[in-house]
Amino acid sequence: MIPQEAQVGVGVLWMVIGIGGFLIVLLISVVGFFLKKIFTEIKNDVKNNTENIGKLKGSIELVEQQQIADTKRIEAMTQLELRLLSTNVSDLTKTVNTFVGALIKKGVDDK
Repeated sequence: MIPQEAQVGVGVLWMVIGIGGFLIVLLISVVGFFLKKIFTEIKNDVKNNTENIGKLKGSIELVEQQQIADTKRIEAMTQLELRLLSTNVSDLTKTVNTFVGALIKKGVDDK
């Protein structure tokens, strides 16, 4: 037989079980709250990173288009300068030919 002092009443057992259950539910709730907060932050970080990647991709494409436009502009300016230089060389050639012709004519007339 169990001594009288060692016996615990049914009400006390139910109270201990109730408190234990409450503590377990409270612990699970706290852990769940923090897990929810962590997952929400991860989700927001992924969303922000995705948006930033999209913005950066747009910026890269814009820079690429600007480089293509700048290259075309430089190419057009170079071609224009080459045409102008060619015209100047042609004019210089004509002038030199005229000068040489004049020198030859003067040299022939002096003899």
